[in-house]
Parts: sequence; C-alpha cells; structure tokens
Amino acid sequence: MRMVREWRHLKMLKCSGRGHDPSGVDGTAEGECTILCPACPHPGKNLPADWKESPRHPVRWLYALFLAIDANFRLKHKAISNDNVDPSLSRGWGYFVEEEAYKSFLHSSADCVQEKSTCSSHNAVNMADTKNNRGLAATGLGTVDCARHNMKRPNAVGDLQKGEKYINMDYLFLSTLRHAVLDTLNVSYNIACQWHKNLWHHMSAFPLSMQLSQAVKTVSFFVPKFHLPTHIEQCQTSFSFNFKSGVGRTDGEAPEHGWANINPITSSTKEMGPGARRDTLDDYFGDSNWKKIVGLGELFSSK
Repeated sequence: MRMVREWRHLKMLKCSGRGHDPSGVDGTAEGECTILCPACPHPGKNLPADWKESPRHPVRWLYALFLAIDANFRLKHKAISNDNVDPSLSRGWGYFVEEEAYKSFLHSSADCVQEKSTCSSHNAVNMADTKNNRGLAATGLGTVDCARHNMKRPNAVGDLQKGEKYINMDYLFLSTLRHAVLDTLNVSYNIACQWHKNLWHHMSAFPLSMQLSQAVKTVSFFVPKFHLPTHIEQCQTSFSFNFKSGVGRTDGEAPEHGWANINPITSSTKEMGPGARRDTLDDYFGDSNWKKIVGLGELFSSK
C-alpha cells in the first residue's frame, strides 16, 4: 500500500512536469499538480490578450467562470490515525486544500455559530452543528467544481467535520479562487440563498490572499435547477439560471454527476489514515479530470 501511494505521487509529479523545474519538487506551488478544465476561461491560455478591454456585450459573458459547490456525506472518514503518523505526501499540490492551514483556520473559528435557514428547512444548514460525528475524523467532503464540465478545481476539496458548515465551504470557495483572475463569477450551490448572505462578512476573517474585492468582481449566485423547486417562491425567481442572461442552459448540477465516479471507493478510504485518504482521493480526482479532457471532443460532438 505504501508503494502504491509513492507510485501515484511520483506519477502526479511527473505528469505535472515537476522533474524539469529548476526548483525541484520542493518548489511545487499549491494546486500546481491539478489537471485544469480546458473549456473554462484561462487568461494567457485560451483567452485573447485584450479580454479585459472587451465590451461587456456580446462577448464579455464568455469570460465568466462557472463554479458549483457541493458536499458528499458518503465520504466519511474514521478517526483511525492522525497527520503526524500518516501525513500526505503532497502539501496542497493537488485538489485538496493544504491541510495544516485549513485545520488551523477552522480551529480559530470554532466558536462561529451557523445561521439558521430562512428558506425551506434545509438540513444542510440547520443540522450542521448537530451532525453526529462520533468516531469520525470527517463527516464528509466539500468540493468546488467547474459548473459546466464537472471537473475538480485546484485546492477546492476539504473534509467536513460537522456537516455542511458555512465556514468550511467559505474556505474551499475562497481557496480555489486564488487560482482565478476572472472578474465575473457565476456560483451554483444548493443552499446559495442562505450561504451568500454573510459571505462578504465572513471573508473579513480570512487571510488577505483569499479575500475578493467586491469593487472589481461581479458575483452572481444560483441554486441548481434540480434543487430549486424545494426552495420558497422568492428563491425560485431570485436564484434561477433561467432568469439570468449570459449563463446559457447551465443547470448547476455538475457535482452530483461526479460523485458517481468517486462513491465506489468510500468503503476503502473510510478506513485509511488521513494522508493516505487524501492522496488516494487526489489521484481519483485527477484521473476523473483526465478522462473528462480526453472525452470532451466526443461529448461536444454528441451535443
């Protein structure tokens, strides 16, 4: 099992070109070993040099980043070991956030009280502080994906300790945005109507490198189409993709499809040490992203 982990780790570094960098493996930056979605806008790669000067209409909407936030409570993790005994071989180089900084921030914010939902009775919101976590190091996994092509983003995955708490999801959202410089963000989340209310207030407690500027960012929040009917009537109009220009026929449900690829390994990762679990899931997320890339041509052709 140790050799499997080392092999996966070396393959990740090799595929990321780290062996040819003068700074070596130790110079690897956070999120540098991820496989990026080629259909998302990336300045310097697939956008024109003057994309910032382009008129807002009719092409500016093309330069928006679509994100989808979600949680999976099948990916529980037993308190088998700890990071001192079983550390990860990477330090936030893939899809998981850097664990030490993440846990340190959550510990410093342990006294934050989850606001109750003013919409329908969302268990994800109202039950976050009462989630049964006996014998568990993590009650699930939170992620931020590309909302259109269902690809995991760099530094966008992290463990949940007491259900779907805002503080965890805030961290994952702001963490992955450090790898994006686009001015327009369209964010899909099944409890966006509640989560977005105090996001800017919560953000003031984060490091400056993770804070967004409201003056230069245009952020729109949506509820995925399958989840929307369970919300109150006001949410069904205010957070609908159908009533917003520049978002096409996005449904926002991309992460729900992606869990089908990862759920079969939950019974194995549940019993692993923390480092082995993160390294294994990182490898699976990278494999899923790679398969998406090689299949995009056929997918777009069929659509």
